[in-house]
Formats: sequence, structure tokens, C-alpha cells
Amino acid sequence: MSSLRTQVINLYKNLLYYGKDYPLGNDYFITRLRKAFNSNRTISDPVQIEQLIKRGEFVIKEIDALYKLKKYHLDDLNKQLDSCLDEKLVLVTTSSSKHDLLLDQLNSKYKVFNFIRSNLFYDQAAKFFSSLTKDNFLLNTYINADYLVYNFECLETKPFDEGLNFLSKKITLDKFNLKLKHSISIIEKCLKNRANNSQTCISFNGGKDCCVVLFLFYACALRIGYKFPLNLLIINIKNSFPEMDFFIDTIIKNFYKQSLNLIIFDDTSKSLKDCLCDLKLSHPDLDSILMGTRRTDGSYFKTMPEFAPTDKDWPEYLRVNPILDWSYSEIWYFIRALKLPYCSLYEHGYTSLDSSTNTIPNKALLKSDGTYLPAYYLENEQLERESRLKYAKL
Repeated sequence: MSSLRTQVINLYKNLLYYGKDYPLGNDYFITRLRKAFNSNRTISDPVQIEQLIKRGEFVIKEIDALYKLKKYHLDDLNKQLDSCLDEKLVLVTTSSSKHDLLLDQLNSKYKVFNFIRSNLFYDQAAKFFSSLTKDNFLLNTYINADYLVYNFECLETKPFDEGLNFLSKKITLDKFNLKLKHSISIIEKCLKNRANNSQTCISFNGGKDCCVVLFLFYACALRIGYKFPLNLLIINIKNSFPEMDFFIDTIIKNFYKQSLNLIIFDDTSKSLKDCLCDLKLSHPDLDSILMGTRRTDGSYFKTMPEFAPTDKDWPEYLRVNPILDWSYSEIWYFIRALKLPYCSLYEHGYTSLDSSTNTIPNKALLKSDGTYLPAYYLENEQLERESRLKYAKL
């Protein structure tokens, strides 16, 4: 036992030494260290003590790796980011080769951080990247997606605006945070059961719900080390809005640069069922599709489970529905809080999008001057579908 005591004392001294350069300060580190040791001071079982010593030694290795990474590998990244920001390169508008190279390097460095991180030190890695990208919020959102999603309830600062203030009064944040965690667990379960990224995809039509699921999909893939690129299934429709086409072709592709593999069906004469049959032939390994379905989408979805096989007369796929129980306001709160990209039509009163022949601005958002409020200002969520002609009360 005396030998174990000596090991514990030496571990404590070593941790004190390694904490002297901790990013939040030595005092902060010492406080956390003392708290950790005091919480275990009553443990007398030698086996448990040995396990705790091994954990402490592992933490030391992680600290050392983090310090070395910052010292030897990130100086060049910092300089290139400064240069990028000085030239005002914006993620969603540039396609320059220099910016592509920058993103490649960011992806590479970030994967290293993912490899060495732990609950204790990952926050500092994420904050480090946030500081480097402070002048480009979209770039920070792209790089730090998993940190933002997994720590959504305790983010120190969220960009607040009038729209977000309006939405915050319509939701219960504690309940929403539970829904978010549940959505994460659903996507994680799907991905962990399918180690090959050719087995999964997300069905994406450019709508607000799909934008949320895509970002969750991307964030979870980052967090668990899922292989990129992620498959994005797009089945084009007749008479699509030019604004929606632009959003998918330009904004989405550039925001998720190098992270997506697009599977596109352009033949608008084919039905959804026909396209899924073709998908079976072109991508035989694919067996699960993430959906942006919510229970308010119609009576068919009221009792739908989160993991739902397609109907018997359809091609066989597992539909994964991670946001079934999210409300309209919760969708917009998440989008606005993280400033995720979305189709510009939502800024002009459209609350539910389909084709240009059956979709109109929602009259509930009509202002006295004939213009419309943005979609996230909808007071009565039950009127969401009145942007669709088949639902609207004209």
C-alpha cells in the first residue's frame, strides 16, 4: 500500500508540473486537480487506486501531446488563417485554390486534435480553433461543428439577435437540450452500426429540417471519427425554386466543402420510388437514409419510430428520423443560434418549401406594407404548412 501511496504522490507532483502552462491558467488547473484528488481520497481498494493512477498517467500523456501539437504544428496554420482573414475570404463565396488548401490543412490538424482529445482538454482545442476563426463565423461553425452541437446547452456565448430572442420565448430550452441529446444518440447509433460510410446517406431537399439533420450528421461524424465524405442524396423535383437550386448548388456545397459526396437524381419524370430503385442499383451498399421528418409533417408520421424500415412495396431501406419530436420553433432556434446556412426564401415569408407551383409565402407573416416577415417569426406553429397551396386557406 505504501508503494501505491508513493505512486499517487508522484502522480500529483507530475500533474502539478504539467499544469503550469495550461491555457486557462495554472490556478484553474490546480483547482480542478485538487477537486479530482479529493473526490477519490476515501478509496482504499488497491485495484481501484491502480486504475486511477493509470488514468492520471494517460491524462499527462494527453497534456504533453496537446502542448507539442500547439508548439510544433500549428504556428503555420495560425499564419495562414491570419492571411486568409486579412484577404477577407468568405467560406460560402470563395472557391480559390488557396482557400481549398487552407481547408485541407484545417481538416488534417483537426483530425489530430480529435485523436488526442479528452473531455478535459478537448474544450481547449475547440476554443483554440474558435480564436483562430473569430472573424469568420461560418468557418468556425464548419471546423467546430461537433463541439458546438455536443456542448450546445453550455456554450458561453451565442450570437443573439431579434429573431433568436423571439424564438427563445417560444421554446423551453431545457426540454430542447434533451431533444438535441436524443437526436445525437440516434445518429450515433446509426453510424456506429455502419462503420462503412457507403452504407449511410442523408436525404436532402434544401429545407430547414434537412439543414438541421445535415449539420447534426456532420457533427456526429466528426465526433466519433466517421469516415468522410458523407453521402448526400438529392432527388430533384419539377419546377424547383431557383433560390433553392442556388442554395444547394452553391451555399451547401461550399459550406461543407470536401465533406460531402453528392448523389443526384436529375430525371424529374421519375417518381421518388423509381429513384430509390435506381439508388439500389447504383449504390448497393447503402442501406440507411437519414431524414428531416417531423411528426407535424402529416398523420402518417404521428406514430413513426425513429428507425423505420420502408414500406413493403418500396425498395428496402432503413429510414432514420433523428428530429421527429422537434417543434418548428426549435428547428429555427437551432439554426439561428449557430447561424447555419438556409435557403433565402425563408427570409421572405415561406415557412414550408416544395415546388414553385404549390408554395407561397405564409399569409400569417404578411406585413401591412405587403412584404413578409422571415419564417422564424411565425407565431402559431400550426400554420407552418400554410405555405403549401394544398394546405393554405385562401
